[in-house]
Amino acid sequence: MKNYFENSDENLVCIESIPNYFWNFNDINIYKAIIIDRMYHLDLGLFKHQINFTLDLLKEQYGASILDKIDNRLANIPRFPGLKIFKNRISSLAKITAGEYRNIIKVIIFVLDNLNIGKTIQEKLLKLYEV
Repeated sequence: MKNYFENSDENLVCIESIPNYFWNFNDINIYKAIIIDRMYHLDLGLFKHQINFTLDLLKEQYGASILDKIDNRLANIPRFPGLKIFKNRISSLAKITAGEYRNIIKVIIFVLDNLNIGKTIQEKLLKLYEV
């Protein structure tokens, strides 16, 4: 969009010529500056895609046994008031309810931490789930 404004071609793409204040900052990442909206992240299914991406990546890199390890970690999370423990297999995502997704969101970063996978993949997955 910025390039269209700078080249005075905004009429070619049907946008108005209103400069964006944030273009003055070269090192700003707008995606790190926003807070995830629960409706889009959970209710519209983006978290499901995030989980599917993670599981597919880990399964491709480390085999199906890594999914068993994740399921085991989820099932063995200690009891805590207000935290419902996820006992179903995470790989059976078709049967997970919105409430179970909310509970997975609370603990997934701890489940993925120290999973004995490559350091680069580990760091990227943890960043994916940081709030």
